[in-house]
Amino acid sequence: MNPIRYETRDGIALITIDRPDKRNSLDEAAVQGLHAAWRRFADSDERVAIVTGAGEQAFCAGVDLNAPPRDTWLAYPNLAVPCDKPIIAAVAGVAAGGGAAMVMQSDLAVCTPDARFIYPEAKVGLFAGVMGGFPARMPYKVGLEWTLTGDPMSAQRACEIGFVNAISAPGEHVQAAFALAQRIAANAPMVVRAIKHLALETLPRNPMADYYPHRQMLDAIAGSEDAREGARAFREKRPPKFEGR
Repeated sequence: MNPIRYETRDGIALITIDRPDKRNSLDEAAVQGLHAAWRRFADSDERVAIVTGAGEQAFCAGVDLNAPPRDTWLAYPNLAVPCDKPIIAAVAGVAAGGGAAMVMQSDLAVCTPDARFIYPEAKVGLFAGVMGGFPARMPYKVGLEWTLTGDPMSAQRACEIGFVNAISAPGEHVQAAFALAQRIAANAPMVVRAIKHLALETLPRNPMADYYPHRQMLDAIAGSEDAREGARAFREKRPPKFEGR
């Protein structure tokens, strides 16, 4: 079963991580499914996207430690797939690790009163780098305390510092996100896209936002048929026959 659901309604895409029994954690299938969903949304006529997790226990608990994916960053909005259309995170329960990074990378966010945002990498000795770009999306001192301590951030605190835009009634985070999305989708799409595009251009640049796409390009070249053909041609002392794939 595909762990990512993609539904559309009135010009709005609803993207759901559908692994509630795993607290919507990210395995390889979920990462690739989210990456495909971001590509589909970027190329679609939908004007706004909402990303959420199935159930109310967790938005996304981060990486599935029993089946860790290779390139988690592919799952994050506005990173591997450039997009100038608004993306809203609708959060209930826990958003931890990669889940918290997904909320950070979204353009807007709403959450339930019981939502908790946790970035535990300093506690466990791991760091993928994406959260290092937090100063572009939350106050420096607050974000630094949160990421260095690994302590949970409450919904109220997240709203106070602008990490989320609003707190919904319990269980109504998706409805609240749809209400916000509908207000945006009713506006002139060219203007909406231009506003987001220019806003992103104005944000301080996260070094990882440059590093990961470059690495993706280099990994694709290293694993290409042309790379294998070049090595074969060298061994066989003949001119290579490159095909661009």
